[in-house]
Amino acid sequence: MKRFISHFNLQRLLCLSLCILLLISLGACSQEQGAVSVLWVDADGNLIESKTISPTDSPTQRALPADTDDWHYTEWVVSTSGNITVCTAVRISKTKITWLDADGTVLKEDFQFGDLDEPSFDLPTSTDKWKYTNWNREITENGIAYTAQRTPNPAYFCGNVFQIIVKDKNGTAVSAGSGFVINDSGWFITNNHVMDGGYSANAFFDIPDKDKGTKYTALNILGGSYHDENKDIFIGKLENYASIKEHYNLITFTESYQEDETCYSVGYPNSSVELQINGGTIIEEYSDIYDKINGIYYILSDAYIAPGSSGGILVNKNFEVIGITSIGLYADANKEHYISGGSIPTFTFKAQLNNLNDDNLKALPIIYGL
Repeated sequence: MKRFISHFNLQRLLCLSLCILLLISLGACSQEQGAVSVLWVDADGNLIESKTISPTDSPTQRALPADTDDWHYTEWVVSTSGNITVCTAVRISKTKITWLDADGTVLKEDFQFGDLDEPSFDLPTSTDKWKYTNWNREITENGIAYTAQRTPNPAYFCGNVFQIIVKDKNGTAVSAGSGFVINDSGWFITNNHVMDGGYSANAFFDIPDKDKGTKYTALNILGGSYHDENKDIFIGKLENYASIKEHYNLITFTESYQEDETCYSVGYPNSSVELQINGGTIIEEYSDIYDKINGIYYILSDAYIAPGSSGGILVNKNFEVIGITSIGLYADANKEHYISGGSIPTFTFKAQLNNLNDDNLKALPIIYGL
């Protein structure tokens, strides 16, 4: 019996010794490969998460906080505080940048981060109607907006709008203005005061004449079928317009317009050598700028109109003709400070466009009794 008890105690002692050795071994292993306490905080010091990880794991492998409208997170910065590892999220400012076409269509969206250079984007490609010139940068509540600036392409109007030179019997130039072709047969409209008293007249288009080697094409004005001194309207026809009618673009008219609407004057202000287009906005309809007695109505705009512009066109952004550019208003007698310009609306002459007939054409000397 004593021998059995001794044997039993020996087995217990052996087992106990083995357990102690195992615990000692595990404890040593735990010290060598112990878990790491980690805190992740955002840039403001707010706790994101606390966790113990294996020392073989990198605390920076954790996903960064999601970007916000104003901030972009870039990396974790690791520091230690006692036995605790602290990972702080680093962020930089984030600015949304939007590129817009002139009509407000979004072309592209991107972001600028911190002090890095702003990303860039190419201007839209110019078309036969529009020439893109530059970006207009504006800071908005949502970031930065770049809007493409554009102006009507003069080449689009080169077969429609022309310069008029009026001469007397001796062939001396007595007046100059603008006119515009309304169909591919060469009928045109201008102001009567441009043609008044003329013995002959020529139309000059910004279309190179290859035969003559000039930068322009000159056509004779055959005469007119309608003129009204009170309404200041002249309708006539060009000779041999067929030679350049490939440059003609369909002209459409509108009687619809409103204040603050974008508009463009197209013509030859100050007898400019080349066709000019000037942007502006509709200001109001004004009836007594020039001739209150005859009741001529004028559409008032701040698109530039000057001597030489008379007989040109005022168009909207769809290139519909709103009126005939006819008069400029200035703040001084020297005409150095432009205020606004008046254009005769289309309803003044629209009915006459149904009576375009070669049989009604008369030469200028007959029209004006010269």
